[in-house]
Amino acid sequence: MKITHGFSDGIRTSFKALPYMIKNNMLLWFLPAFFLTLALSYGAFALIDMAVDSADRLYTDTFGEHSMDVCGEGMIVMDCIEEVFRAIGSYMLSIVIWVGLFWLKIKLLKYFVLAFLGPVMSVISDVTEEKITGVKRPFSLKKFISEVFRGIRTAFLYLFIELFLAFLLLVIALFAGWVFPVLLPFLTPLEVIFAFIIGAFFYGAAALDYVWEREDVGAFGSLGLAFKFRRLAVGIGVPFAIWMAIPIVNFTLAPIFAPALATVAAVLALKGDGKISRPE
Repeated sequence: MKITHGFSDGIRTSFKALPYMIKNNMLLWFLPAFFLTLALSYGAFALIDMAVDSADRLYTDTFGEHSMDVCGEGMIVMDCIEEVFRAIGSYMLSIVIWVGLFWLKIKLLKYFVLAFLGPVMSVISDVTEEKITGVKRPFSLKKFISEVFRGIRTAFLYLFIELFLAFLLLVIALFAGWVFPVLLPFLTPLEVIFAFIIGAFFYGAAALDYVWEREDVGAFGSLGLAFKFRRLAVGIGVPFAIWMAIPIVNFTLAPIFAPALATVAAVLALKGDGKISRPE
């Protein structure tokens, strides 16, 4: 059987996902993601503040506690300058650590969302397929727990693969720029585009995995199928990637809506009107 599904099919089903959920009374499935997003955001910011406080204490233990009182009347100029630089160092360290950890939070959030929302995404995928095919699977606690752990394992597997590929791209770009400096203005935007496409692919692959899991495809077999249907995976993952690339939206609305929509889109693509068969 020749597979014709491509990038446009992934995009098309992504746009059909929300109307499908509205039509089939599935909007309540956004609630678990809403509460998880609140918990993740609160927990992440609490950890960032703890890290900043710890760094500030370490800085104070090393250089002493800064105070601007010496810069008052009867000040000694050198003491005042020393305190100013000590205070600036403390503030800059806090800012650098906060910004760095916040950036790391944004980069890792997508995979924490995929991991922790795995049970919800699995149920959404199952419910969607049931509505499309009319085939109801009996609930199995053992199977559900297995799906939860598989979702977590798959999310972190994709995280490590994506990080490795991103690092490899960076090394290649740096080497090419060092050998051919004239290419540097072109390499940077190309690297950003490739990194975006890679991220979109793994978003789509994670959503498709829930369908193939029900067909008893192993984790690595699912990844192999995702590579076979890579254009479809990228098409499903692009809206997810765009949500996660928009500042503020990426840690507020995106974790609530993007995973569910990508999950429904994957089922619509594989089991809907233009369904594709799993190759033997």
